[in-house]
Amino acid sequence: MSTLSPDSPFWGPVTSTIDWCEENYVVSRYIAEFFNTTTNLVFVFLSLYGIRNTYQNDMPGRFILAYFAIMFIGFGSWCFHMTLQYEMQLLDELPMIYGASILTWHIFEIYPENRYGIWLPLALIGYSVFVTWSYLIIKNPVFHQVSYAILVFTVVFRSTSLVKRLPKDSPERPQLAFLLKLAASGFLGAFLVWNVDNQFCDQLRAWRGTVNVAVGSISQLHGFWHIMTGLGVYFYVVYNEYIYQIFTGRGDQFKLIWVAGVIPRLIKVQKKD
Repeated sequence: MSTLSPDSPFWGPVTSTIDWCEENYVVSRYIAEFFNTTTNLVFVFLSLYGIRNTYQNDMPGRFILAYFAIMFIGFGSWCFHMTLQYEMQLLDELPMIYGASILTWHIFEIYPENRYGIWLPLALIGYSVFVTWSYLIIKNPVFHQVSYAILVFTVVFRSTSLVKRLPKDSPERPQLAFLLKLAASGFLGAFLVWNVDNQFCDQLRAWRGTVNVAVGSISQLHGFWHIMTGLGVYFYVVYNEYIYQIFTGRGDQFKLIWVAGVIPRLIKVQKKD
């Protein structure tokens, strides 16, 4: 698979601390990693769909904030993979911390009245500021990954414990559990292909050298990380929407439907006269 001259990349020499397995500037001289860049559209499309659904079904603006955070993650990742510049790497990685902090706040404040007041958002803002400041100094991707994982594990623990609090005969319980399983599957599948991409990069690149770009795209596993992560976080926000309605006493006003049998959506039930 031929590449453009590495001496004249459009965005200049790579300055990011990470350069992924996809060969640089193969498809376009304007996009360093074409597949790793364009697969971020899944974050944008699903977020726009979620925002539209939130408006249509009269749900709280907190979920619009969550979807905008997800969209911003996709935008930052697009910029990073398109340029492979350090500044754009920060635009990719740090919004992951901010988005996860927003979801952490969401899953703890699910009652009619906030139980943690201003202290929880202040703590999450403080954590985000600390991680940002530290990462600018340390510049080690492992630090970012551990900081992000702490938030993810907190969200997972809280989410599963909330489902267990519901009555076993509750019709919503299996639906919520299924949404969590889908979200977890997306993240675990993404983590798997992310590691395969890292560990077997030489073999993947060697195989891509024997086929055309279109066929070789199926081995761009970091792109599949984006797709699976985008789906996983969308499933989780829908879970969050649903369990919020239940714990605020409005669960009977909403129902979960599946668009084309694949994409979940929470809609408001039309009351009969």
